[in-house]
This record gives sequence, C-alpha cells and structure tokens, in this order.
Amino acid sequence: MAGTDPSREQSPTVENGAAPKVILVRPQLAENIGMVARAMLNCGLAGMRLVEPQEPPSDPRARASASGADVVLERAELFPDVRAAIADAHWVVATTARRREQVKPVMTPRAAAAEMRGRIKAGQKVAVLFGPERTGLTNDEVSLADAVCEVPLNPAYCSLNLAQAVLLVGYEWFQAGVDVPPCELVMNETAPAAKDEVLNFYAHLERELELCGFLRVEDKRPSMVRNIRALFNRAGLTEQDVRTLHGMVAELAHGSLRRARKLGIPVDKLRAAPQPLYTSRPLFDSAFADKLTELFIWRRDVRRFTTEPVPGAAVTELLELACLAPSVGNSQPWRFVLVEGGERRAAIRSNFEAANAAALAGYDGDHAQTYATLKLSGLDRAPVQIAVFADPDPAEGHGLGRQTMPETLHYSVIAAVQTLWLAARARGLGVGMVSILDPETAKAACDVPETWDLVAYLCLGHPEEEHADPELVRAGWQDRIPMDRVVFRR
Repeated sequence: MAGTDPSREQSPTVENGAAPKVILVRPQLAENIGMVARAMLNCGLAGMRLVEPQEPPSDPRARASASGADVVLERAELFPDVRAAIADAHWVVATTARRREQVKPVMTPRAAAAEMRGRIKAGQKVAVLFGPERTGLTNDEVSLADAVCEVPLNPAYCSLNLAQAVLLVGYEWFQAGVDVPPCELVMNETAPAAKDEVLNFYAHLERELELCGFLRVEDKRPSMVRNIRALFNRAGLTEQDVRTLHGMVAELAHGSLRRARKLGIPVDKLRAAPQPLYTSRPLFDSAFADKLTELFIWRRDVRRFTTEPVPGAAVTELLELACLAPSVGNSQPWRFVLVEGGERRAAIRSNFEAANAAALAGYDGDHAQTYATLKLSGLDRAPVQIAVFADPDPAEGHGLGRQTMPETLHYSVIAAVQTLWLAARARGLGVGMVSILDPETAKAACDVPETWDLVAYLCLGHPEEEHADPELVRAGWQDRIPMDRVVFRR
C-alpha cells in the first residue's frame, strides 16, 4: 500500500525521540533490518538499536528493503549485548510468542502501547525487545524485561516475521497517540449539498423520468419517486455530486437528440424542448464567492500555450456558456468563427506580423526597445483560434435598447467574450486576445459577411505557465493603476 508523501508533515516523534526504542537482538539478515526500519518509520519510530547483528544496517540490501526509511538505518545504534542496549531505559517490554516460566505481566500490544505512552509522557524512557528471527529471545533476555508483550493470534499458529512483529507493536503505539475518526468522508473542495440543491435535482430527474415514460404508471408513481429520493438521500450527496448528476441527466435526455438532429433525423416532435436545469433560486455561499474572486484574479491574457489539443466537446461547451452572456434587447449579436484551416491561420499570422511591425514603428526610445521584446500573441502554438464578430443589425431583439446607443451591440459581444474567458479559466484553459490586427484583412481571411465587425480574435488552449499578475506588468510595460484613479463620486 503506497503512501509516501514528502510534502506532508513528518510525525514529530521521529525528531523529538519521544517514542520507544526498538531493540533487535541478534538479527540475522540485512533485509529484515531494512524491513523493520520501514515498519518503524510508518509508525513514527526512528530509534533502532541493534545487538550483535550479523549484517550491518549500512548493508545495501538493508537500504533496498527499507524503501526510503534511510533515516532509521542511519541513526541505528550498535550494542554488544542486551544489558547495554537497555541501560538507559526505565521500562522494558519483551515480545515473545511462547509462554515462559516467569512471573511477569503479559500484555497485548494495545495495553503495552498505552503503558508506554503514559510512561513517556511522565518523562521515562522505554524500550521494546525483539528476538532473532528463528529462535526469539532467550529466557535470560526476557528476564531483563519488566513485562511481556504477546500478540493474541491463532494459538496454534502465531508465527510472525520480525518486521510484522515490529509493525504490530508500532501500530498500536502510534494509534494510542492519534485522534483519528474511524470513518471520514474527504470532501476536498466541495461541501455537502444543501437541501435546496438536492430538491432541485429531484425535480429535474423526475421531470425527465416522466417525459421518457419511466413514471408512466400513475398509481405506482408516488412510491417509485419516494424510493428514488431515498436512494440519493442515502448517498449523502455533495455539491459536486449534484452538479454531476444534473449534467448526466441532461446529457442522457438530450444528448442523443442532438446527435440525431446532426444526422438529419426529425426528432423535434418526439419530446418537449429542454427545460432549464435550475428552477429554484441558486444559493451561492461564501466559499463560492471566494473561488469566484480567485477566478477573477487568475484570469490572465495568455500568450504562452502548450500544443496540447483541446477536445472539441470542451470548445462547444465554452461557446454554449458564452451564449448565456447578457445582450441588449436579448439580440445575441455575437458570431463565433472557429478558424481551423491552415491557409486562414497563415493569413491571420501574416496580418499580425504586418500590424505588429507598424505598431513598433510608432514607438521610439525605451518604449520601442521594450515593445520589441513583448510577446503579443499566441498564434504560433494555441490549438484553438476563434474570431468573434458582431452582427450590427440582427433581426433578434427588434432594435430594443439600441436605438440611442447602437454601440451596445458591440458591448454585448464583449460580454460574451468575457463569459467565455472566465469559463475557460475555470476549466484550466487559457485565453489570449490578439488585438494587433487589421480588422478588414482579418474579416476577409475568415470569409464572413462584409457587415460584420471584428470585436476579438481569441487564442484558446492550455497555458504553458501560470501567473497572477499580467505579463505587461512583469515585462515593465505598465503597472496596474490604483482603484481611486478610476472610481469617481458625483
């Protein structure tokens, strides 16, 4: 069972020594010493003492068997006999699987662990004796201990190898000092779903089950609905679970219809149009607000992309979300053009280079030198390129809200661009806007109607690097200005 994670905090007992010493008496194999070291470090133990080992802890086979628990081997101490190894201890327990003719307390590992914890807390030093692999401790060695630790296993067969014995005792010692719940649901970045969210999902699911005919038997419908709700109630749904379930139900209900429509199959009359997924008031808590703030901070104009492709389904989802942006008179004047052809992309690239050269000629001195070093587009690597146009006279909206301010059509397209930008960032993708272009030349390269206006040319892909500050700030072109310079009161 793998579990090595150097980024997590080491048990304090490894460094402070507030733990029992593990004494191996005459261990025979270097491999066993290494496996004991591994078992010890698992349990926060680092104090190994060796009495007359046949092979040293520095043996390469010991290090290989330790699987990274080198710190235990490096600190291992050698002693000539058991008396010397336990000389500084106040309380010693000997492990054995055989009953001895000695009057001593016989303790389980759990009881011994509790005793050791109490004595160490009181400032005493304790040690645990483990005998050789083949024979175990001698009677004389057991007689030096204050108590005997016996593992309650199958009476007829309780043979443990050395590392197993150390791990059993070490595990009980470690567990006696930690307060870990016996069962815990790891939530990561989500949280338990509020009842409003769960009930909203039930309404969505039951609506689709009705439309597909699953709840067609009217007298059985109430009990079926109760059973379905009980099923999900037992699951203890999280917010992410509810979102995933909404998406699954929606895709099952409408995904096949979308594919059928692409194939030209007339299916529009087979079912009603999809209803909104969320019919109740959304609840946005403080955790969501914090994440939204983080999204705004990390929304960058990306110009450095990897060449990793972006799935077509992801691009489609982003465009669908962009179309949820607000627009004047609900006119939805945005027009997205996916620029995919090699010749068209080459024309855009040539357009940029010409415009960039002209822009450079407009600067002199330090600004010219700095401008020449700026990376101003991701056209060379971004896997997805989208030209965004505004239709200046869409039939939709019937002119509402733009009679006196026709420029609001373009503002609506900008809102769609920003919506796409934030949605991409939330999915780990980056967007960069290329504004150093001649609009008319770009329009011709995209082969769109003459009346359309170029609003943005976007590069989309996986960022090569992540920064919270804009690239132009890092390059020394322009610092962000304070808010009091842009906010006024009248």
